[in-house]
Amino acid sequence: MNPVRSSDKSMVQDMLLEFNGVNPILIARDALHEHDTEVRVHPCDWKGDCRMHIPVELKQVSKHLKQHHGISTSATSGDTQKITCLWTGCLDTHTKPGNISRHVLTQHLGVRWICSKCGSSLSREDAFRRHSLESLSCQSAEVVVDYGDESQVIDLVYIDGGWSASQNVMLI
Repeated sequence: MNPVRSSDKSMVQDMLLEFNGVNPILIARDALHEHDTEVRVHPCDWKGDCRMHIPVELKQVSKHLKQHHGISTSATSGDTQKITCLWTGCLDTHTKPGNISRHVLTQHLGVRWICSKCGSSLSREDAFRRHSLESLSCQSAEVVVDYGDESQVIDLVYIDGGWSASQNVMLI
């Protein structure tokens, strides 16, 4: 790692902390490639010590768990042992590696798919699709996604040079 670059990051992080009075929202720069104007993020609470925020999408949760916590999230992984979820406060000890990302997304980030016709709250997108096909009164329903209480929208337009003082965001 380039020491100058590392000290630059520390300087920006310290500046954002001083300016806003709270630690900045840290987001992996490569997690934003698929977003043009805004991204919805949620703080990661894996082991209680992760300072990153994760884009609230299954693919990004999977990528974060693999890159930052060394968790294989592949459903076809040779590792068929069930793993323990290390999200602070979680008691789930029987999750397959291929299901851990979905578990985090729905159980810890609080993402729900809501039926616009009947108000049913479903934990997965495929469950909403099945619901809208099987329930006659909901066949023309639209999905309303609830992203949970702790998620927040980051406006990418205001991120300049990898950080935004007004949003207290830093890309790493």
